Amino acid sequence: MPTTRRDVSILFDGSFEGFLCVLYAYFYDGVSPLIIQEDDNHQPTLDTEEYFCITDYDKAEKVHQAVNKKISPTAGHHLGNAFLADREDRYMTLFQYLLLGFKVGSRIDDSLQQDCVLRTHKLSRQVGREAHLLTGFSRFEETQGGIFYCPLEPNNYVLPILAEHFSDRMMNQSWIIHDKARGKAAVYNGMEYVIADVPRSAQVTHTENEARIQDLWLTFFDSVNIKERVNPKVQRNLIPYYFRKSMTEFKLRSGQ
Repeated sequence: MPTTRRDVSILFDGSFEGFLCVLYAYFYDGVSPLIIQEDDNHQPTLDTEEYFCITDYDKAEKVHQAVNKKISPTAGHHLGNAFLADREDRYMTLFQYLLLGFKVGSRIDDSLQQDCVLRTHKLSRQVGREAHLLTGFSRFEETQGGIFYCPLEPNNYVLPILAEHFSDRMMNQSWIIHDKARGKAAVYNGMEYVIADVPRSAQVTHTENEARIQDLWLTFFDSVNIKERVNPKVQRNLIPYYFRKSMTEFKLRSGQ
C-alpha cells in the first residue's frame, strides 16, 4: 500500500465495477481523487492530472468482498443502491463513505453526523423506495412476438433492481423492461437477463388481445373506484405523476 498519493481527476467507465476499481486504485496505485467522473461526461482541466481507471472485474470483486467483510453487508447494500441514484455528485460521496467505512468498520452506518454517511443513506432510500414502488406499478403489455414489454421512465437507474426482481417473479415468461429515460432495457429470455443500450424511442407491436385486456383493466379500475371518496392529494402522494406515464389505468384515461 503506497505511503504517498498524488491528487488526480479520476475517470472511469461509469459502471459499478469501474467505481470499485477507483477504490482499488486509491489503496494500491497511489492516487487520490479530487473528483471522480465518467469518462464520457468529464470536463478536462489544465491544472490537474487525469487518471483513467481501467475496469478490472477481479479487482472489483476483491473490493466488493472487502466492503461486505471489513465494513458490513448493510454498507454494501447502501453502496449498491446509492450508486444507482441519478446524482452527478454521488461518486465522491460514496468514495468518502467507503473510506470512512474501512476506518470504523460496521459502525459506519451509525455515524450519521458524517455528511457522506447521511447523504449515502438518503440516496439509498430514494433508490430503494422508487424500486419498491415500481415493482407494484410496472405494467407489462403483450407483444406480437410473445414477449411482455414494460416501458418506464424512472427518476433513478433502478433497472438492475427491477430486472432482478422480475426474473424471480416472472421466471417462465420472456419480457423486456425498457428504461426510456436512459435508453436502456433489461431483456429476459426465460432463463437469464441482460441489460443493453436501446433507443429511447423504440416501439413494440401489441397483440389484439392486449387491447382487450387493457379495456378490461380500465373497467375494473373504474368499477372499484368510489367517486365520493376520491382524494387527488393522497393519490398524488401514493402514485406520483411520473409513474403514471406507463400505467395502463392512467395512460388509457389520458387518451380518452
